[in-house]
Amino acid sequence: MPAKTHQDILLMRWALFSVAGLILLVALYYLGLTPVWGRELKEAMASAPFLLPPDAPALSPGTGFLLCMALTLALVYDLLLIRGTLRKTAVLAAFLLLLASFTPVLGLWGLFFNAVPCLLSAGSAGALAILWPQTPPVQRHSEPPSAHE
Repeated sequence: MPAKTHQDILLMRWALFSVAGLILLVALYYLGLTPVWGRELKEAMASAPFLLPPDAPALSPGTGFLLCMALTLALVYDLLLIRGTLRKTAVLAAFLLLLASFTPVLGLWGLFFNAVPCLLSAGSAGALAILWPQTPPVQRHSEPPSAHE
């Protein structure tokens, strides 16, 4: 059986961490927490400065899920390619901050998007990508030149 290459290991980790985050997203929706959080967030955004009307259009659950899936996959892929725990943590924090600001910005335009499940999905998958122990790729050892020559 051939040895696993670094790309194979990277692909397996990418799939594992992304799927774990997406399973959390589906579990939250199945438990009914996502619609509850959506209602509470929409009520909070009805006050100033957003003044989001109660009948404001919202992204459909399917569109929200596809957006969360794409963002989770992209985040985990980027985190796996970055070296250093501090850098990875900074990228994850910046990503989550930008994702959290997506809801208020759309609220200013009169469109509602519940980013809480997406934050939890991407955040948990990103945390797995950061906390999983990294093994350096296997390097082939070449023989040093002999001293006789």
